[in-house]
Amino acid sequence: MSRPTRSVRTQVVGGFAVLIAAFTAVAGWSLQRQQRAVQELRLANEGYLQLTAKLGDVRVNAGLLTALLDRLVDERDREASQAWITSTRRSRRGRLAAARQVVRRSLARAEGVEDRRLLEQTDRTLLAIDRTFADDEPRFDALLATLARGDAAAAATMKDDLVHLEEGSEERLSRTIRALQGRVQVLSDGSERERRQTLRLTLFATAVAVLLGVLTTIRARRVLDPLARLRDRAQAVARGDLGTVSVPAAEDEIGELAQEFERMVGAVGARDAALHDANEKRLRAERLAAVGRMAAHVTHEVRNPLSSMALNAEMLGDELDAMGEPGSEARRLVHSIQREIDRLANLTEEYLRVARLPSPRLQREDLAGLVADTLVFVAQEMAVAGVAVVREEQAGVPAVRADESQLRQALLNLFRNAREAMESSSCATPRLVVRVEAREFEGRRGAAVCVSDAGPGLTPEATEHLFELFFTTKARGSGLGLTLTREIATAHGGALWAQRAAAVDGGGACFVLWLPTADGEGAIDA
Repeated sequence: MSRPTRSVRTQVVGGFAVLIAAFTAVAGWSLQRQQRAVQELRLANEGYLQLTAKLGDVRVNAGLLTALLDRLVDERDREASQAWITSTRRSRRGRLAAARQVVRRSLARAEGVEDRRLLEQTDRTLLAIDRTFADDEPRFDALLATLARGDAAAAATMKDDLVHLEEGSEERLSRTIRALQGRVQVLSDGSERERRQTLRLTLFATAVAVLLGVLTTIRARRVLDPLARLRDRAQAVARGDLGTVSVPAAEDEIGELAQEFERMVGAVGARDAALHDANEKRLRAERLAAVGRMAAHVTHEVRNPLSSMALNAEMLGDELDAMGEPGSEARRLVHSIQREIDRLANLTEEYLRVARLPSPRLQREDLAGLVADTLVFVAQEMAVAGVAVVREEQAGVPAVRADESQLRQALLNLFRNAREAMESSSCATPRLVVRVEAREFEGRRGAAVCVSDAGPGLTPEATEHLFELFFTTKARGSGLGLTLTREIATAHGGALWAQRAAAVDGGGACFVLWLPTADGEGAIDA
């Protein structure tokens, strides 16, 4: 089951969405904390402090009223004190009402449970004090009336009762003010703590958001980096680089695009290779067709006259022998003419073999045995040339599919090429090493014949054009032997290539003829 790919758009947009969400969360949280702090400060400033000021004014008036009451009975001139008492007691309920208005406004803004509880308790306390003030009004009137009648003893008793009530109200006001001041202090301390905590958390959240931003940017670059590599790869392909490049497993659309692009490049490369091979085959076929036409022409125009010339030269030689002049200059010239006629006849035969190479009849053959028989066939000419022949055979060499006569021809070409290369270079110790071994080629099982010599080896130019028609490094070579040998190898489903021979084998040229193993018994038509 293939692994599902992740969308590049989803990854990039998702990463930035997470980043935006993080910044939004930080901003929203910070705004909420700031709003809460502002509400608390506003409640403290516009509620508690204002209420404390109003209640402090009420308490001051209550204290003044208590002091005036306490000395009212003993004063000789009571009119000024009575006027102050009357003015104060008539205004204090209005001040309490104003304070209760502040309490109700503060309740509307209060959000915390503690604030609502304190404000509700304050409202109940102020209401109780207002009722006490209302109840005290008849007592003040009675006290003033008693003083007007001159009953000092009764007025003193009434005064003491009023002072006690007023002191109780003043004490409740003081407790309420202290409670409000304590809450203001709590809110102030809490606001400072909240400010420090908000600052710390804001810095932390900002750091997290910045980290998310960095990670998102890195991830985005990582996701988009393959686009640059894909661009470079496309430019390389445009320059003709069709080599295979490994691509990681696809994780997103860009990875899939890179894989599909490499598959396309592979297909184009395979197509180009196939076209190149087809073109090579076409060129080779055209060359062979040209050789075929040339061979037909040579056969028609040259071979018959050569046969007549050879016959006449032979008759002339016989006549010279009959005349008793076997070692004369004329006889040597006749022998020279016969050698050249034979060389030209062999050349026409080579043309005909290349042009008329039949399809091989493939049979199961023992490659090592064929090599041994062919070496026996050329043993005499190798000995005359002073070439030491070394044959090595690996154990377990498999049988191959081959046409015996064509394979013998290919082996003869390789052996004679090696001998001629050593002769032309005047090799001091000519040596031919023929090794038969099992070998795989392009993933197929088979067997190979390695023919190594002690000659000068192959130049880069010679290696490049080695198997082309008419290419030769020999002064009197035709350039057809290796071409014919390669055609035979190709017709057998095998291959022929050249390489440098190992130093132990002479260090010259090494030709490797590889053939696939036989799949079954008996004859196999190609």
